[in-house]
Amino acid sequence: MTQRSPLLLALAGLSLTASFATSGCGGDTSNGSGGSGGTAPAETPADIAGDYTVALTNHENTCPDVPDTWEGGMTAGVPFSIEQKGVKLTAETMGPSALAFIVRTGSNAFAGEIHESHFVLTDHGTKLDMYGDCSYTLDVIVEGDLDGDTITGTVTYQPVIDDSSVCADYDCAAVQGFAGTRPPK
Repeated sequence: MTQRSPLLLALAGLSLTASFATSGCGGDTSNGSGGSGGTAPAETPADIAGDYTVALTNHENTCPDVPDTWEGGMTAGVPFSIEQKGVKLTAETMGPSALAFIVRTGSNAFAGEIHESHFVLTDHGTKLDMYGDCSYTLDVIVEGDLDGDTITGTVTYQPVIDDSSVCADYDCAAVQGFAGTRPPK
């Protein structure tokens, strides 16, 4: 009997209904003027908020249980909603993509930041999966740039593993490129 990897099944499902994720974005908001007052001027990032329709293309994969057919696969029409408060972002997939993401990672909540027009969002998966003797969760990191009403970048699916030797093969990642648009503002 062949064992199917939860990571393989997840990546296959997510490539059909993919989503975005969040993690903090570093940056220095000081103006370097050395002025008094102790606070730097507030950063005014690009306005990224909106409901996007995203297309994804599978790129490189270093995970051993994901088939060679991963690269080049495409998915279109993925709804992705981003909310913004200053530099802070939250996001979620919508429709069938949301359900697939919740089933796979245990969450549909992404958080992150935007600085100027560059953004990073991460969904720290909470669902524990097993393959063989290795247990892991799955983080999804969305990193990209806004240009007008278009977002482009990468989605990286990365298992979170412990230091155990049974998980050595899962120190890997699968990557998708994405491009999405929102209605003009």
